[in-house]
Amino acid sequence: MKKLLILAAISIGLFLFGCSDLVTNNSPQPASSGKQVVKLPAKTGLSKSSDLSVSKEVNGKHGSVLTLHGSYTDVNGNEIKTFANLFIPRDAFDGTTTITMTTDNEYAGLDFSPHMTFERPLRLTLSFSGLNLQQMGITRDNVGFYFVDDSGNLSTIENNGILLNYRTGTITVIGAKIDHFSRYAFAK
Repeated sequence: MKKLLILAAISIGLFLFGCSDLVTNNSPQPASSGKQVVKLPAKTGLSKSSDLSVSKEVNGKHGSVLTLHGSYTDVNGNEIKTFANLFIPRDAFDGTTTITMTTDNEYAGLDFSPHMTFERPLRLTLSFSGLNLQQMGITRDNVGFYFVDDSGNLSTIENNGILLNYRTGTITVIGAKIDHFSRYAFAK
């Protein structure tokens, strides 16, 4: 477990190096009107069209870490990379269950299953890189990380900050507080 936490810290440090902007968003806010989930660049015909996913059987009393890495090539030939790290603390839930974390095929977000709530919040770090943030209209003033309900309504998720690196085209949310499994995404 200690090795996984060290690996996660090193990975996060690599994403932080050279970052140009930090957005701090520490308090939950009501559903946001006018915001739209960030759409990822389209994949080339040669890119795998399925979602990227990782599953792991987790004992809620012991906790665990799930890590997801993946990439695809967009229609302009850019490599779009995804990194996600979900920290599940000890005593987050009772029993043992298989937890699945899946990237969205079209949007900068993740889906989690099974749908469940937690006694102690989980912490998520999620990054997408290789994006043209300026062309996408993503700025430190308009970006946030949200819970997306079944109707598409957005509710801000407490986190330790959102990092934007225009040089590498990276958007990262650090330590997003996950109190239930559902769908979460960046929006502007």
